[in-house]
Amino acid sequence: MIAKDLIDYGIPLLKMEDKVSKALDLMEEFECSRLPVVANGYYAGFVAEEMIRNHEAEEINDFRLLGKNGEIDQGSHYYDVIKCALEFDLPLISIKDHQGVYLGAVLTAAAFEMFATNSALRTPGGVIVLSLNYRDYSLSEISRIIENGDTKIINSQMATDPKDNGKIWLTLKLNKEDITHLISILELSGYQIERHFSTYLNNEDTQERYDSLMNFLKI
Repeated sequence: MIAKDLIDYGIPLLKMEDKVSKALDLMEEFECSRLPVVANGYYAGFVAEEMIRNHEAEEINDFRLLGKNGEIDQGSHYYDVIKCALEFDLPLISIKDHQGVYLGAVLTAAAFEMFATNSALRTPGGVIVLSLNYRDYSLSEISRIIENGDTKIINSQMATDPKDNGKIWLTLKLNKEDITHLISILELSGYQIERHFSTYLNNEDTQERYDSLMNFLKI
């Protein structure tokens, strides 16, 4: 899925010359606190309710807009939406066409929802997070070890280890809940288990573990 496919056409836009009163009316009508602003058809940034609430007599043009870096091309992968949102800490991302013209906006939450759905995080199965040196990374070798344990990888994600730029965290979504034996096999094979999540291992805090995993993936 590409960025254009995630556009929420229910998000209204503002022009630089619009009155603050119009922005507040739209925010109330559409139950949102952020709105994108365009200038001559091009994304200029967004306004937040808290910055305009007490300025109803002024125009949007009178404010310093937020999130001016929050724009990506329509053909970008939806991962790029998440990357941009995290890099600049933005609640919405503007999507432009190949000429730079504003097409619409994507809510960051929608991109994360798509990530969670497509990465099979919500389907039954355990999750193992490995910490390893980048030079030692071989998904085929790790897959061989896991398949020898009668288990399959249904999704994998790689991120830089925040504690060591020379290492990566490899998140593996597996097709089995009981991953106890796989943890032992991987450790015996020399792999460091950074974290693991499984309802089989602990049914009492499933949601807490899921929330913890999602927060981890947003690092």
